[in-house]
Amino acid sequence: MNKTLKEISKIIKENLKKYLPKVLEQELEECGKIYYMNDKNGTTFDYYINNHLSPFMCFYNDKENMGAIKLILYSDGKIDIFIFKNHINEPYKEISTSIICNHDEILELAVIMNKIADNNSKWGFSIEDMDSDIQLTKNEINEFISQEQDFRILSELLKTCIVTKKLINENWKVGLMQKMEPSSETDSGWFLSVGNETQDYIDNPENLCIIALNELCEKDSILISYLMDKKVGDVLIRVSNDKFKFDDNKTEIFITKLN
Repeated sequence: MNKTLKEISKIIKENLKKYLPKVLEQELEECGKIYYMNDKNGTTFDYYINNHLSPFMCFYNDKENMGAIKLILYSDGKIDIFIFKNHINEPYKEISTSIICNHDEILELAVIMNKIADNNSKWGFSIEDMDSDIQLTKNEINEFISQEQDFRILSELLKTCIVTKKLINENWKVGLMQKMEPSSETDSGWFLSVGNETQDYIDNPENLCIIALNELCEKDSILISYLMDKKVGDVLIRVSNDKFKFDDNKTEIFITKLN
């Protein structure tokens, strides 16, 4: 078994013994096997969007297969452990600690789990039944790393933005993009408009609506390349059909409709 997986297995079993001492092996699914729960998002999504591998879990051997213990390993080596008592779906104890391994070893484990689990359609599979003691090639690691930007973009596109109803209802292209402070984890902070609305129009909440960024980018894909890595306060304006620039308060906004 992979070195880091061995450490995860050790930590889970130690915490089972410490916090659920009266639970017998036969009361756990497959006598306490540890499962890699990648079936919700997948390893790559969890690693780059949630900053951790998919959860590792032991389950009670009951009709509902309720969780007994859950471990989440973050990319910086921190771990969260959740202990579930008496077959109840709310943890009675939560523990935050760290694991003895470095960033490269955690990245390597993510690549291994993606290769042997996700890529082989093994979802919620026991780590004891996986051949995880394998050597990765440099190309396999680099290919996994290369997906980070794609997943960051995907995460951003799923967030919401504020737009003017004129932009949506009259089929205009975005002419002005303004990055504001996000109000929640699901808010991108972007305000998007045609660029020729009056301030009175924008100040009226009835003229605004909230939609997913992806709805706009599906119609105008050039937006995607300008969404990432912008700071609060940044304002961009469209200067041609396929180009934006930072607003200098001198350049005229290029106003155009969708085809």
